[in-house]
Amino acid sequence: MFSQIPFDLPLRFLPGLAIGDVVRYGAILKDAGTGRILGHLQESGIAQSLLSQALSSAASPLSLVSSVVNAGSSIYTAIQVRQLKAMMETLQALQIATLGVSLIGVGVSVAGFVYMRKRFNSLDGRIDKLTEVVKAGFENLEKSGFRQQMSGTKSLVQRAELAKSMIDPAKEYKEVAAQLADKAAFFEGEIVFEISARGPINHDKFWLLAQLWMLCNSVRVDCQIRANELLNAQHVSERIAGEYQGLFERIGPASFDADHSEGRATVKILRDATDSAHSKPFLLDYLRTRRIEGPAYIESLEREKEQPLLVLPTN
Repeated sequence: MFSQIPFDLPLRFLPGLAIGDVVRYGAILKDAGTGRILGHLQESGIAQSLLSQALSSAASPLSLVSSVVNAGSSIYTAIQVRQLKAMMETLQALQIATLGVSLIGVGVSVAGFVYMRKRFNSLDGRIDKLTEVVKAGFENLEKSGFRQQMSGTKSLVQRAELAKSMIDPAKEYKEVAAQLADKAAFFEGEIVFEISARGPINHDKFWLLAQLWMLCNSVRVDCQIRANELLNAQHVSERIAGEYQGLFERIGPASFDADHSEGRATVKILRDATDSAHSKPFLLDYLRTRRIEGPAYIESLEREKEQPLLVLPTN
């Protein structure tokens, strides 16, 4: 059931996308002829819950796809299986890299705190396995530093998850967002180091760092929206988009020490993540100029229990 915010269904735009009258850029649907924004694609609260079990253990872009394909009735109810199938078909029609949804959200991260915490737990568990493969890259001291950063980040996500029950949640959201900026800077610095090093990039290590960086940024912007700091969230999103473009565009499928198909899948996700990051400031500007409050907007998406994907039309 839709809230008072006039959401629409992506289905209405699919025919136009199929014939080229409508194009997608990140989370924006645009008129191909005029370039006018027609709507902002958003995931509802149920989208994260549908994907979380299937994707929480996905160690790579390719294993992600098999995780979704193999998700069956043993994990979901019959209704959830149909919803998941419908969502994946829509994402395929929209040509969205699947992991882009689970990692950073198609638009604003909505029901992400529980899911984000699960992702951090999954990534944390991969550090030990990664040290066995990348001996030179993860000495004991570096491993300890990573654990410290990840532990602190998970703690911040938990604080954001519980902030709603506080007397002044906006204050807590803003404090968490500020500290997540520092965490994001750490992971970004590690990515820069990996890219700048001589020789092929270690794919497993890079993929871990990229997920952590984008997760931090996603929760960081989410907190600012929940604090109704939409102008600041817009400015932060613009900077994040520039950082993604500056780093990810330097990487191609052949940049990694992995199979070319794995490298190609990774690059596709990074490109889609960058486009989504560039489209987010447009949504935030629309909410701000239309005087739609951030907390109300996110709550309306989280209350949606039937449709995983929605569109906020601009007309």
